[in-house]
Amino acid sequence: MDNFALAKRLREILDEFPAQSSLHAVDLCSGEAIASIRAGAQATSASTIKVPILLCALTEVEAGRLSLSQHIAISPEDFREDTEVFEPEYRQDGCSLWEMLYWMIVESDNTATNAVISTLGYGRINDYCAEMGLEKTVCQRKMLDWTAMREGRDNRTSALDQYRLYSLLYRGKILNAELRAVAADFLSRCRSFGSLQRYIPDAVTVWHKPGGLDHVTHDAGVFLLENRPYFLGVFTWDGPAMDGQPQQKRLIGRVSRLVYDFMKEKRP
Repeated sequence: MDNFALAKRLREILDEFPAQSSLHAVDLCSGEAIASIRAGAQATSASTIKVPILLCALTEVEAGRLSLSQHIAISPEDFREDTEVFEPEYRQDGCSLWEMLYWMIVESDNTATNAVISTLGYGRINDYCAEMGLEKTVCQRKMLDWTAMREGRDNRTSALDQYRLYSLLYRGKILNAELRAVAADFLSRCRSFGSLQRYIPDAVTVWHKPGGLDHVTHDAGVFLLENRPYFLGVFTWDGPAMDGQPQQKRLIGRVSRLVYDFMKEKRP
């Protein structure tokens, strides 16, 4: 299968599925797109917004305005009942910024994310997105803030914007080496394997961050495939899956396996 045939098959799969969708896949050795389907489409970000929040926070650390060791408190308005980290009678007083960022990415903890958003502020996060050239990414609400969503304030991003962030991180164009290593470590330890890695049996390191809400399922990141690293972002919205249901995750898994097999068989 060549690039054209792969892109055609990916488009067929996405177009057959009852959801809005976009995809961007790039060979990180050559910098050439493997496939790009509506990659600039803006969508509700769900937890993929946590990647620019992470990199913004680390940029503030690099600039000396924050420290990874500083204590971050959790205010009552930032607490979310879905937390599996800051549970009653355990760590409700907060933790270090390093640990807060860890839980935000690795566990996708929404309480941790809200505490980080409070620390940074919407203005700084959105300024960072603009500085990075992210044209479709904006942070306007905290996690699980249904009132904000009803009022039309949402967090949004695109597959193309996610590629830009991951590419800058992979190529060492942002942050110093120490802080890049922190970001890569967190993203490589993400505990969600139900989308991009769903049907991949091999042991391969993936930097990624998925996201999901009712009718929304996304996943994007870098596959550090030996001799052929690549980025893949697949975004689906207005689909049939309620939060936690697998239909859209299965679609992302199918698409991801096709790209993975193509890249694995491709010769350097």
